[in-house]
Amino acid sequence: MINPGDRVEVQDRSGVTDLCVDGEQLFVIVNNNGLLTVEDSDGFSSFNIPARQVKKVKEDRIDVLISELHEKATNTYFKLHHADLSDAINFVSIVGKPKYNEHKDARWFTATNGKIEATAFLKGDE
Repeated sequence: MINPGDRVEVQDRSGVTDLCVDGEQLFVIVNNNGLLTVEDSDGFSSFNIPARQVKKVKEDRIDVLISELHEKATNTYFKLHHADLSDAINFVSIVGKPKYNEHKDARWFTATNGKIEATAFLKGDE
């Protein structure tokens, strides 16, 4: 049974060829008796597709654990230490726009999106 919140993979694009590609993974918003309303990963577009044209993606145990912890947490922090400049910027950019900070000998980038915060501390020689 496919439920709202599940991730599915497109197996058959019949009737929705302009809306998705084979193998694309989407999130289920509604299951209306086998007609799924699905949304892409960035939440930009949604459309309907019959459940018989997709397969449910089995969640990795670590993905389930992280999702459960994030849902119950007040805030979620991710940290990267000893990063070079490009790795630090790329890491925090996953969350949002990087903001540079420094204090004494420490330098880092941060970004926040809702209750998620990412911090990447630069190597001492950067």
